[in-house]
Amino acid sequence: MLAGGGALGLAPLAGCAWFSDPPPPLPVIGYLEPIPGDSLTNAINVAAFRSGLAEQGFVEGENCLVEFRFADGDIERLPGLAKDLVDLNVAVLVVSTPNAARAAKALTTTIPIVFGQAADAVENKEVENLAHPEANVTGVANFNELGPKRLRLLDGMVPPTAKIAYLSDPNLGSFDRNLRQTQEEADRLKRRLLVLKGARDHELDLAFARINMAGSNVGGLCVGPIRGAYGRPGRLVGLAARHPLPTMFYDRAFVDAGGLISYGAAFKEIYRLVGNYAGRILSGAQPGDLPVLQPDSFELVINLKTANALGLKIPPAVLAEASETIG
Repeated sequence: MLAGGGALGLAPLAGCAWFSDPPPPLPVIGYLEPIPGDSLTNAINVAAFRSGLAEQGFVEGENCLVEFRFADGDIERLPGLAKDLVDLNVAVLVVSTPNAARAAKALTTTIPIVFGQAADAVENKEVENLAHPEANVTGVANFNELGPKRLRLLDGMVPPTAKIAYLSDPNLGSFDRNLRQTQEEADRLKRRLLVLKGARDHELDLAFARINMAGSNVGGLCVGPIRGAYGRPGRLVGLAARHPLPTMFYDRAFVDAGGLISYGAAFKEIYRLVGNYAGRILSGAQPGDLPVLQPDSFELVINLKTANALGLKIPPAVLAEASETIG
């Protein structure tokens, strides 16, 4: 009786919840961005990133978690924020810019890193090979060879006899090539260029001082890639606003911050691809087996409020090509 009674008494215990193994913890993705977390640009980026994750079957809060860190425009904070995420031992570390990629790479050779918005990934040492990146790093490289197209779009907004100033970061591996291509396009358009170089604040101040000294000889400004400027687009937009010139930027973040016009790789495509790669890695893929991708979708964004403030009429052909207008 006791044996039978004991067996009957124990039978329900075998199915009790407290005897079950606890569910495994959800994988955590670290997400490192230099731009402010409350910006319109970031909202677009994050939505696209989540879309890419969903393509691989991952939904934040259901089967994965995301730890966000934003430097709010201060790139000096990136190493510390990257360390926060590395110390959490995240499953994947997503970073957006070359500055963020360098901060992450300096801290780990084991946590997979997926970058986006990197220009010239080999020349700037994000990876050693695009087809077969190094063991823990891959991503999406925006090669930024769009200077000629930007100049053509800007050309119709500038008086025919005026110069166009060209400003970019001479420390980037792509600087000489981009400048050469832009100069060749200027020659084809019979347009004179005023070449300016700068990346740090004081260098940018000097560059805009040269535009001021040139006065009416300069009728427009074409801004090429500048390391660190993406993290705080308002700084560059503010400098440009002191000069009533039509200004073409290389990234829509500047137009969202009040700049006139930008042409570059589409945010949605870049961050969707980054999210897709992060999801593939969560499913077991190795970063070194995922080739660095190049986006093939580009966007022309125009701020009509800024155009009105400048008293500028955007050429109909440019408006017709716009992917998005603001205002």
